Amino acid sequence: AEPDARSDIYSLGAMAYFLLTGRPPFVDDKAIKVLMAHAYEIPPPLSKFEPGVPADVEQIVLKCLAKKAADRYQNVSELAADLDNCSVAGRWSGSHAANWWKSNASEEAADAEAAQPAAA
Repeated sequence: AEPDARSDIYSLGAMAYFLLTGRPPFVDDKAIKVLMAHAYEIPPPLSKFEPGVPADVEQIVLKCLAKKAADRYQNVSELAADLDNCSVAGRWSGSHAANWWKSNASEEAADAEAAQPAAA
């Protein structure tokens, strides 16, 4: 089948999985095994690695990662609607994120950020 927006939704789900758990959906020393897992395996529940992820958020991410494109969100409007209605909608802002990163960033990350040139 031709790639379409649902392929992008899968990629977004993989990124969300990483952001919420600190690890990609599939891990292996061999790249081909990771590729095959993306094609055929169901990812482990996010709660296996991060118990604090709300169940409805986990369901949203896993729906993004559904193997069959027909089982994923068909467009970003559907995804946005579910995100708007999830239990933690509206509880996180840019300032919350900035504070979280300041308090949780490793020394390496802080050093890397300090080394970045200032935006013009």
